[in-house]
Amino acid sequence: MQPSEDKIAKLQKSAFNYALYKARNFHTAEEISLEVVSIYLLQYDKIENPEKWIINATKIQCNKHFRLKSRNDSLIDSIHKELDSHISQDYEYDGNFREAFKKSYESLSEDELSTLLFYFNCGRSIKEMLLYTGESYSALRKKISRIKNKIKAKTYQELGYYGSKKIVTPQLNELIRAFLTRFKKHAESDTLQKMFYYFSEVDINRYNLTFDIKTILDYDITIEDSVYNTWVIFIDKNDQPKSFKMSFIIDDKNHLKIISPPELVKSMQVVDVDSPQGKELEKMLSALPEDLSGHPDIPEEELANLFAKIIDKQENP
Repeated sequence: MQPSEDKIAKLQKSAFNYALYKARNFHTAEEISLEVVSIYLLQYDKIENPEKWIINATKIQCNKHFRLKSRNDSLIDSIHKELDSHISQDYEYDGNFREAFKKSYESLSEDELSTLLFYFNCGRSIKEMLLYTGESYSALRKKISRIKNKIKAKTYQELGYYGSKKIVTPQLNELIRAFLTRFKKHAESDTLQKMFYYFSEVDINRYNLTFDIKTILDYDITIEDSVYNTWVIFIDKNDQPKSFKMSFIIDDKNHLKIISPPELVKSMQVVDVDSPQGKELEKMLSALPEDLSGHPDIPEEELANLFAKIIDKQENP
């Protein structure tokens, strides 16, 4: 006769308690107890003492778990050591950057670490990697590019940068791009209520979120106390460049949550790159060092003088 639900629940609790005592981790204990009970249900009719069998089986699964964990920890440790050698070769000339670089790859997943090590061992050749994998060239190139860009963004964050695309990981960029695409679509069709999860922290009915967006060009960003302040450049339906600003956080489920809704930037100067003022601005930007915002540190007085010239040129062409 198949064991009753109460009997199964009692056995699973015994397995869970033993696994929790050994592993000291709730989720690990839950996984082990479910696995043990599943094995028990496959052969319960051959087991004379279920209570004793459950404890012994749980002990075996715990030992298996610790062996796998030890092997995985050893693998990750060896990957770190191997990557350390590559970093030492490439970045020993700059101690601060090298240390930030080392910390950045600690944020990589085990799969990303393994892929990066494989890439190094293949002499940084995607074509060489293709000889051993079943992936397409484009898919593998994209994977390597994502890992590199993630390391780059994390490195700049470790160096103290708080703004510009330098700090944007591929994952964050995808979240922002996905939001902007959906925002444009729903703003056009007056269905922003369908974006409830994005706007669950604010009352969007209090705001005018219709900007007549024709094309979204780009965005810039800064982060302060885990709040991302973002400026979005777009072309409106009259082919005029405009911008709106917004702020968001990333919640514990890795979802983008708006905390300050998109608001049109009312004061904005547009400079033709081929105009004298555009060339002067470009020269100024190239000559100035960037600060931790990721942008050139332009003196306010010089910028004000340049904008005054631009406004004068617009009013007196």
